[in-house]
Amino acid sequence: MSKKILRNLLACLGLSAVLFQSCKDDSKLTVPPPPTDASFTESFDNFSEALEKGWVNINKSTPMGPVLYDVAEAPNFGTPNYVSIYYPKWEQAQLSLDPLQFPNAPYPDRIWKDAYQSQRGANGYAATSQANSIVWQAGHSVNSWLVSPQVNIKNGDKISFFTYANGNASLELFINTKGNTNVGDGNGSNPGDFNSLSLVTVPNLATDPHAIYPREWTRFEGTVTGLAKPVNGRFGFRYLMQNQPAFRFSAADPNNLDTIFTQVHRSVIGIDEVSFQSAQ
Repeated sequence: MSKKILRNLLACLGLSAVLFQSCKDDSKLTVPPPPTDASFTESFDNFSEALEKGWVNINKSTPMGPVLYDVAEAPNFGTPNYVSIYYPKWEQAQLSLDPLQFPNAPYPDRIWKDAYQSQRGANGYAATSQANSIVWQAGHSVNSWLVSPQVNIKNGDKISFFTYANGNASLELFINTKGNTNVGDGNGSNPGDFNSLSLVTVPNLATDPHAIYPREWTRFEGTVTGLAKPVNGRFGFRYLMQNQPAFRFSAADPNNLDTIFTQVHRSVIGIDEVSFQSAQ
């Protein structure tokens, strides 16, 4: 046998060995990869930073409200100040009025609750109110969304959060399997692509006029179910109050806006310590 033929034969045998070994290694590919761990927690200690991370606030209220400045007495150093600003969207919660700076402020019903947990300040949570819509017009509907960044979502994942409200409110937790921010129309009848309802904090609010939203920080948890496969989606919180009556002006002094601001403040709702926990 010539050396050339021998070299060709050895080369063929070596190639066969490589192919056989490759087949043995490829069998490992039949083992499914471990589930994606997309767990995260958002404390909203700084709302601007939350927006930079992909959180989105969307106001679909009809009609949309203006920014309302709740003006307080002049503080000791002689410059005007305010109790708080009510934005027509989800925003950073406001700090409570300092009683030392405003010793004569007649606003005992307009104190913001401290955060459930915060590393930066007492107002370290997300909040909104009926200022999302025109509060002095009858029939207005509040439909305000706080939407998460895109996240890998699968069955068994859990979404928990703490919430409170100063008065009657309704908060819904939705799942969006498409990963966009389409929240539907303004009156709340169509939530767009957030069409998988995971949790309603006060489920009997529509039928029970005595249903009360938690006045103190309370933990809620929803579990993702019904998905055919994992998706890159989002979850969203919807503050929905449909066909609201107009707020009442003071009968004694129609120009006194303190009565209006007290009513707006009683509609404040907060969210803190949102946790997304991937199922393993």
